[in-house]
Amino acid sequence: MSRSVPPFLLPHADVVYAHPWQLHQETNNIPLPAFLPDWDYNTDLHLTREIQVDTVRALQEAALPDRAPLLLVVEWTAAAAQISDRACRILVPDSTKVAVTANIPGALLGGALILTTRLVLGEDTPAAEPFLAQYAGDVLYEDIVHVELQGTAGRLPTYVVDFAEAGFHPDARWHVELPTNLSEPAMAAVHLYLNSADTEIVNAAMKAAAPTPVQRRLLAWLEADLTSRLVEVALKSEWHETLYDYANDVDSIGASLAALLSMLFPHESPVALAAMRDNDPGRFHSHLQGALRRMRAHHNDDAVSPTF
Repeated sequence: MSRSVPPFLLPHADVVYAHPWQLHQETNNIPLPAFLPDWDYNTDLHLTREIQVDTVRALQEAALPDRAPLLLVVEWTAAAAQISDRACRILVPDSTKVAVTANIPGALLGGALILTTRLVLGEDTPAAEPFLAQYAGDVLYEDIVHVELQGTAGRLPTYVVDFAEAGFHPDARWHVELPTNLSEPAMAAVHLYLNSADTEIVNAAMKAAAPTPVQRRLLAWLEADLTSRLVEVALKSEWHETLYDYANDVDSIGASLAALLSMLFPHESPVALAAMRDNDPGRFHSHLQGALRRMRAHHNDDAVSPTF
């Protein structure tokens, strides 16, 4: 197995002691889990962690000047939307604890959340010898944490409307508008509407962060229905042969649909799935049902969620 070689001398990793990330809730903080099953699109994340850096050792082991400034920089990335931003940037004091924070709008999130914490050189420091860090931003230490978020339904733009006035069937619980072009931005291509007259589904969505058992089952039904609809649209006759052409266009709905199919049917091509749907619809739908059930079990047991 190949191993990357740093371009300059690094301090030992134990010069940084990073406490686990904490998730701020209404009444307390809890350790940030590897999976947030109850996260939804309207939930912002407020995170904090304490970090202590042995600055003397860090500078000595990296052969840097005694007074070279060091910074702690935190960056977050929303994997599904491929959006990244800097959460905080703090000058490191001499060997005392500092708190770093990340406040992330839920509307920008999707798929996995990646939190990257780095110890970097704070300013250009010309090196007297080769192979030493010398430019502002040179990374001396890096820590990466992955957090999987809730599945398909929770990450869609969601609206509560009067279905009768909106022209939808007044007794329907929800309505989903699907994309018309594979190149559409993923976060704007699908819209979920909830019937304002259906207080059960509206309340379930509002309490998605802490649903009752009945609400959890209702949300699971909603998510399974939405995922099925997304699979159906991905296998449209004019789309299924070119779907994977969009895999590298990470912001597109085509890439998201390709990722969803790969997760549900890792060993089957869209062309083969579309042929099964057209030639044997009953077998296809039981096949899809089994894939959804398997994904749900994996979602619960192994903290893995759909990438859409």
